[in-house]
Amino acid sequence: MFDVRTVEAGACCEQERDSADGAMSMTARRRRAFQRQACLLSVLAAFSLGLALGVFVPLIGISQAASKGSIVADGSPEQEPQQPALQALHHPAHQMPHFPTIDDIRSADDGPRGRYASVSFIAEEKLTGEGEDVLFHPKLEVDGFVERKLPSPAASIVQQMLAGSSKMAQAAVPERRESRASKFDDAEREDGEGVIRDGIYWGPSVERALPDGFDQRQSESWARYLHEAEVERLEIGCGRMQNRLLVFRDGTRACARYRQNTDQIQGELFSFYLGQLLNLTNLAPSAASIIDPEARLWAAATEELAGAQWKPTKPVVITKWIGNLEPAGIPQPFRPLERHLNRFDVRNITEGLDRPRDGVRRLLLDRLGPARDGPAATPATPSSSTSTLPAQPPTPEVLERLVELAQWSDLIVFDYLIANLDRVVNNLYNFQWNADIMAAPAHNLARQTDSSLLVFLDNESGLLHGYRLLKKYEAYHGLLLDNLCVFRLSTVRALEALRDASVGQRLNALFERTTTAQIRDVLPPLPEKSVKILVDRIDRVLGQVQKCRETFADR
Repeated sequence: MFDVRTVEAGACCEQERDSADGAMSMTARRRRAFQRQACLLSVLAAFSLGLALGVFVPLIGISQAASKGSIVADGSPEQEPQQPALQALHHPAHQMPHFPTIDDIRSADDGPRGRYASVSFIAEEKLTGEGEDVLFHPKLEVDGFVERKLPSPAASIVQQMLAGSSKMAQAAVPERRESRASKFDDAEREDGEGVIRDGIYWGPSVERALPDGFDQRQSESWARYLHEAEVERLEIGCGRMQNRLLVFRDGTRACARYRQNTDQIQGELFSFYLGQLLNLTNLAPSAASIIDPEARLWAAATEELAGAQWKPTKPVVITKWIGNLEPAGIPQPFRPLERHLNRFDVRNITEGLDRPRDGVRRLLLDRLGPARDGPAATPATPSSSTSTLPAQPPTPEVLERLVELAQWSDLIVFDYLIANLDRVVNNLYNFQWNADIMAAPAHNLARQTDSSLLVFLDNESGLLHGYRLLKKYEAYHGLLLDNLCVFRLSTVRALEALRDASVGQRLNALFERTTTAQIRDVLPPLPEKSVKILVDRIDRVLGQVQKCRETFADR
């Protein structure tokens, strides 16, 4: 028999326990809801703060905010010792250095004299003077090097630019301080020497010294040879892993370019055709072929074809093997801080004025260091008299340099037309990470040791792949062209002929004439979109020639 009081007491305890549990659960739910709201408010506050710092503060400008905070009651700025710390915290966005272009040269007549001058025409006192615009463009100031903490790479570039000046003989050379007008007065003497013609073209002496290279006759002979030749074996070599070195029965060697992507084969082949239309002799003879184990060309090398994993019916480009090649570097006129070539630069090279004295070299390196607090030295008064050197034909050493530059003028034009990514643009693009890369050999460029011929290798990115990436690399493509003002007359005339005629029809006609129907079944002609871009780039090059003619031509 149960005790009623015990049962009632137990029921009362259970009710109290249930009510207590309900109250506790209600409190916990409220606490959790409050925590969620607090967390959400914290996230919103952090987002608002980040939005303010990331959007509104850059619009106002950290520098303006710092300067406003340093204004005292009288309105004069107060000297803050923490200003270097603010500069250290502010990292400016990376921008390519501004190099003088033809438009800068034209505007130099309205501005102060000496704004556009190469190293050889800068007097020692000009480098130490106050308020003088010499050598460096106003947008490329010394303070920029200090803020970015890059004195060492910049100094190394200048050391490479001026390399060899300490090895020169210490012979006394009359100092020259010439205005731009006095340089034009000596045009007849330059043309008489045959180095420069009409102010913008390479003269007869340089043209005669150019190596023969590979003309259209040799290219046609190579195409006929491949119709009768037999490949004996394939060897690893010729650059990329998929390429092979072909050895024919008579011992002749060639490089075969094999790609899974047909665009690269088209780019290599049509870039070669464009070089022929421009009368360039720097491209090795090339011809297209089809991988066909039953064909006479490949019948004796079927095992090597299988080992190379070359699929049948795939197109390849076979290029004649060129021996005695060495890496080719980038000439000094096309390196940073002095990236231009015009008739005055050629004259400097001809007269040996492109290598500055040790005093100028030291002052130029000091200019890249941290700014000194001491007052600058008072510039000396330049001499009003102008000394001239006697007209002399270029020495063999100077002529060799001019021959290299003449070939580089063709290279710059050619690479701009096809938008080649794998040569000088490769060096320019990597310059933002490696300041010394411009002193390294140019990518896919070689020189024949016995003839000094520059060979333009690996043009597979031209006309198709390079055109698709113009938005990213166009600034690098135009950088050298904008500062080139010495051309080969034959190249300019060929460009004018291509502009007047249909360059697309001429390229496709050359493709039809030099390939078989079997090749054309798997390798399409140059797309119309690429032809339109090529026409625009031809007009761009001829526009640069016209600018140079207006600026530097004899008058």
